[in-house]
Amino acid sequence: MELLSNEAFKALVAMYEQQCAADILATQPQEVKRREQIYASYLGFEGFLALVRKFAEASETLATHQSKQVDAAPDPIDDPSVHDIYGHEQN
Repeated sequence: MELLSNEAFKALVAMYEQQCAADILATQPQEVKRREQIYASYLGFEGFLALVRKFAEASETLATHQSKQVDAAPDPIDDPSVHDIYGHEQN
C-alpha cells in the first residue's frame, strides 16, 4: 500500500493517463486503428493497476492475519509430527 499512496507513483499514473489522452487527440481522423491501440494499452494499464491494488490489499491482510497468529497460543490438539508427510524422524 506504501507504493500506491506514494505521491510520485500517483503523479506517474496521472501523467500516463494524460499522455494517452494526448496521443488519442493527436491522431488523424482516419487513424482509427491507432486510437484503438492507444485505448487498448490504456485499458491494459488500468487492469494492471487494479491487480496491483488487489495484490497490495491481500498482502496487507495476510501480514495482519499472520501477526495475529503469532500472538495466539499454539493449538494443544495440533500434533506437528502429522505435518511431516514424508515420515522423517525428528532428532
